[in-house]
Amino acid sequence: MSMAERDDIGREVLHGMYRRAGFAPVDFETFHREELLRRLADGASDAVHWDVAGAAPFSIVLPGERAFSFIAREDRVEVLPGIAQDAETIVEMSEEAWIDFRYEMRTWIGLLYSNALRFRRGSFDTGDRWAPAIRTLYSGRPLYDWRNLDFRDLAGEPLDLHRRFGLEDSREEMSSFLLQTGYLVVKRAFDPGLVARLSKELDRVRDEAVPGELTSWWADDGKGGRFPYRLTYLSEKSPEFAALYGNPRVVELRDLAKANVVPTPDRIEGILAVLKEFQPGAEVSAFANLPFHNDCGLGGCHITCPCVLVGVQLDAANAGSSQLHMMAGSWGKSFHPFPDAAMRARLPIIPLVTEPGDATVHIGCGLHAGPGPTGSARRRTIYIQHYSPRTPEIIGWHAGYNQMMPGYGEGDIPNFEEVKEVVGQVQT
Repeated sequence: MSMAERDDIGREVLHGMYRRAGFAPVDFETFHREELLRRLADGASDAVHWDVAGAAPFSIVLPGERAFSFIAREDRVEVLPGIAQDAETIVEMSEEAWIDFRYEMRTWIGLLYSNALRFRRGSFDTGDRWAPAIRTLYSGRPLYDWRNLDFRDLAGEPLDLHRRFGLEDSREEMSSFLLQTGYLVVKRAFDPGLVARLSKELDRVRDEAVPGELTSWWADDGKGGRFPYRLTYLSEKSPEFAALYGNPRVVELRDLAKANVVPTPDRIEGILAVLKEFQPGAEVSAFANLPFHNDCGLGGCHITCPCVLVGVQLDAANAGSSQLHMMAGSWGKSFHPFPDAAMRARLPIIPLVTEPGDATVHIGCGLHAGPGPTGSARRRTIYIQHYSPRTPEIIGWHAGYNQMMPGYGEGDIPNFEEVKEVVGQVQT
């Protein structure tokens, strides 16, 4: 199948992605005047008011100047028809884009990446003040309430969020930890021989990668050179990688999530690898350094998730290389994806520490980040992805929401700050 024949889910901007999932159209005015008012009266206002207290109003405008505004009063949230005079953010979108947003088929970030937003006032960043709360009001997905987190082990004692488990530990305890935090580290989970073979195969695939192909993402090193930092659909590159879906250890670790998930070798980038093979402070482009995100962050979480990724660590991840940072307890929630330095100090952000052969398990809809290296050693991790059984019904071959990203399929994808400069920021 050629690139031209690949499912084009990521660019279904004009007629809405919600149709794929069998969702019915929603009337903008009826929803806000009737359904949303009922939800607010039934407790939805209390569920989000703490997060938007003190925020200036946010207005959504559809064609024909149909508009509703979200307003934070002293003790409640109100939704009123029209454009609020003191709105900090006034955003325009099509009716189809709004229906996608209402159904979570496109998130606030997904609307930006699919070029579905225009700002009369404010910007994507000012809109984020309200976006998680609106997502909760529209979908019922709970807000990530970092103020009231309480992680407990099976004995009722506080969890050590930095804990690294061993194979001798209780699987029930591992599962409880994973389901609360959204991540897990298991020491020496994979045989050294397998790790060595996978390492050799990954280096081969990396060396054979070329810019402009679907299965590798590339960045500039700031010195005139280019390198791949993400390799995808690895099960199509080698039997060693393809066998990982049936590896007993992978299956055992996946099942700790107690989720109904299936292998997706030819969807949403299949088995993939993240490579950090550059030095601290390097001015690399693209997404070689990942900000906080979730794997369904562009949309469709309720369709593709649960999502469970089992990571095979080929190199050490610590202060001498680079690390995956997890936001404990954030999976399944609506959240602000870009906390500033002051907020980061208050959040349970956990950098995972691993050695070669260790396993990680994480639930993909939780917030996680892959910041730049803090040491000179390289880090390579293979992620074996599992998604909801419905995923192959909705998303076609070699397809996924990442297709919204400019440059996807060509290996050259601008990072979030670069996208904000060129997409959706047209003031009118």
